[in-house]
Amino acid sequence: MGGKTQNKTDNMNTTDVKTDTQVAVADTAQPKAQISFGNQGVQLASIDEAFRFAKAVVASGFAPRGMEKPESVMIAIQLGMELGLTPMAALQNTAVINGRPAIYGDAALALVRASGQLESYAEEEVGEIGKDTHGYKITVKRKGFDAASETFTTADAKGAKLWGKSGPWSDYPKRMLKFRARGFILRDQFGDILKGLRTVEEARDIAPEINVTPLAEKVAGGLSDAIGGAA
Repeated sequence: MGGKTQNKTDNMNTTDVKTDTQVAVADTAQPKAQISFGNQGVQLASIDEAFRFAKAVVASGFAPRGMEKPESVMIAIQLGMELGLTPMAALQNTAVINGRPAIYGDAALALVRASGQLESYAEEEVGEIGKDTHGYKITVKRKGFDAASETFTTADAKGAKLWGKSGPWSDYPKRMLKFRARGFILRDQFGDILKGLRTVEEARDIAPEINVTPLAEKVAGGLSDAIGGAA
C-alpha cells in the first residue's frame, strides 16, 4: 500500500513539474509590454523599457558621439530624469567629461528658468573688447534670496590659461567668457536644481579631455547581461 501511495505522490510531483515548465514557457512567449507614448514622447516606466529605448536610439543613429552603447544612453537618460529632462533632451544636453557628468550651459539656464525659482536674469558685457577687462557679468535673483552676480573677464581666462587655447576659446572667445560666468553663478545659486553639475564648457577646461562618455564600462558594468538582453 505504501508503494501505491509513493507512486501516487511521484505522479503528482511529475504533474507539478510539468505545470511549472508550461507556465515558464508561457511567460517567455508573452510579448513585452508596450512603451507608453504621451505629449512629450516616450514614457519609460521600468529599467527594461529604458534599455529597450536606449537600444532603439543606438540603432537609429541618433546617439551622440561617445554614447554608441545602449548602456551609455540609458545612464544619460537616468541623469536627465534626475534633472527633469525628457530622454532625448538628456541625450542632447548632457555629457561625461573625464568620467564625470556635466550639462551644457544653455540647458542649465533652461532648467533654472523652468524651475520657477528664477525671478530675474541679466547678462551684461563689460570692459573694452581687446582688453583684459573685457568679459561678461551675469546677475540673477532667486526667490527668497538677494540678487547675486558673477563676472568672468579676459584677465580671468588668461589667469586660468584658457585664453587662446585651441578650440572654442579661440573660435568663440566671447561666448566662452559668457558661459563661464553663467556656469559659476547658476551653480552657486541653483545648485540644488542642477544637482551640483558643472557645465560642459567648464568641465572640458579643467583637465585634458580623456573620453566624452565612457559610461558603459565605468558605470553600467555589464548591465545588458543583467537585464537579460532586452530587445
